[in-house]
Amino acid sequence: MDYVIETRGLTKKYGEKIAVNQVFAHVKKGDIYGLIGKNGAGKTTLMKLILGLALPNAGEMRLFGNSYLDAGRKKIGSLIEAPALFKNESAFENMKRFSYLAPTSDDEIKRLLDFVGIGNTGNKKVGSFSLGMKQRLGIAIALLGNPELLILDEPINGLDPAGIKEVRDLIVDLNHKGITFMISSHILDELGKIATTYGIVNDGVLEEISAEDLRNNCRSALKIVVGDAVKATAAITANFPDAEFTVSDNMIEITSEVKDASVINKALVKADVAVYEIVNEKVEFEDYFIARLGK
Repeated sequence: MDYVIETRGLTKKYGEKIAVNQVFAHVKKGDIYGLIGKNGAGKTTLMKLILGLALPNAGEMRLFGNSYLDAGRKKIGSLIEAPALFKNESAFENMKRFSYLAPTSDDEIKRLLDFVGIGNTGNKKVGSFSLGMKQRLGIAIALLGNPELLILDEPINGLDPAGIKEVRDLIVDLNHKGITFMISSHILDELGKIATTYGIVNDGVLEEISAEDLRNNCRSALKIVVGDAVKATAAITANFPDAEFTVSDNMIEITSEVKDASVINKALVKADVAVYEIVNEKVEFEDYFIARLGK
């Protein structure tokens, strides 16, 4: 597997507190990897360990398939917490200052500003930018040096709906151009629109799940309690040959999509099957995560 980030037993302690606890993370090339967790769960600390802004107490890490981390970190752009901007300078002047860390031409700076949608701000001071514009500038700064991976810590925190959509669309656009992402957030709905893999962080412990597996875990199920499971099974098989279902005692659970439960009910009644209960149960996206994160 072609991993951009791979950690094995990564652990970070601050005194007696374990901020990151035996983490095994796997970020594939091309992923939008969403780190989800409550405030203080360990998301930012994990990102800082990957970037070398904090040192682990235990564990190993590989970046771009290599244990030589300094070389790998040169391929990473990051925005941790809030962008550190010079408020009395323009977007271009801010980019110019940061370009000393990743030497870039003026033309490339202008191209990046145009790309993130703030190339027309001219001499306007960054201090008067909206939160969304500041986040765009922070991402433009993170793009200096043509990184292959972007690590963004809460990039939509505090934004209004329009600003959230702007940043989300920008992330998707960059991902289509080949950039891999690790993004932390506690806004489940927004990550659910773009993430390909999730890392659920709870008290420093990481659980990974793909977007496809999450969809399967969150799909609805139609539960039917009947008087005769054998006759009900025969009726469902005859009338709905593509239906996926399981049988337990006198309860049938249909896991494939059912657009109209009344149609199944009619087929069962027609087959002389007593139907005592029909319930459509659905595990919601948020319910799945809350069960793992606690209240």
